[in-house]
Amino acid sequence: MKPRSAVASGLLTLAMFGGCSSPNHQQRSEQPAPSAPKSTSAPLTAPAPAPAPSHPRTENRLVNSGLIIESFAAKFGARELKQVPSEVIDTGVFRYVPYLSYEASQLELNIYGDPQHPAGVEIGVYAGKDSTKKEIRGLIAGLLQKADDRELVHHLALEEDELERDGLTFVVTPATADDAYGGWWISIYDANAIEKARASDAELKVLAQTPPGNGNTPTPTDEKKKERKRARKPGEKPRVYIKDYSREGEVYVPSESDGRW
Repeated sequence: MKPRSAVASGLLTLAMFGGCSSPNHQQRSEQPAPSAPKSTSAPLTAPAPAPAPSHPRTENRLVNSGLIIESFAAKFGARELKQVPSEVIDTGVFRYVPYLSYEASQLELNIYGDPQHPAGVEIGVYAGKDSTKKEIRGLIAGLLQKADDRELVHHLALEEDELERDGLTFVVTPATADDAYGGWWISIYDANAIEKARASDAELKVLAQTPPGNGNTPTPTDEKKKERKRARKPGEKPRVYIKDYSREGEVYVPSESDGRW
């Protein structure tokens, strides 16, 4: 928005009048009027920059986290829905962004950043058919509160696509992408908010843990998937985020009962 210019000028003229003649006094000589001040313009000042939004642009465009989870469960199996360990992602857009992860069958829902004000959400499927991908696209569209956003999602190509609208990025990531980890995904996120949502090294020490047991032993959930969230060397255990955390200001903190795995 261009600043509105304001110029103020003023000219002050003072006239000094001579005194009246008197038989006892000589007429006062007329004093020269003081020079008028030069016209000055008020300095043009740029308006203060607008404060950065305190919440991501997903706010009031996506439904809240609770409804996202409920909608996912209702569509793809409430009985099978469970929270699963969310492995620390170390590459791609969501690297080092804490998130909550839920599964139903071979589908996965991830909610990134502050659970109360998510910076992004994605739903993916491992070894999914086109019909399932269309269902996911329809579900994602249904999570949006603005008609223009919903229409944009319906225009996303199922193979691979990326569109932007009013600060939000809408992405379809194929299973062959480096940061897809064997799954096909539709993601919606605020890129600026995602950048700010990355955990610091100090926060990762609190939020991330090595799960108990042998990291190489696949769980039933692992067997359904082509790969896990990141490739690991033989013998290397993954790091996973704790079950429950929150964000106070700009800092992640564990909840009172963080529910370690």
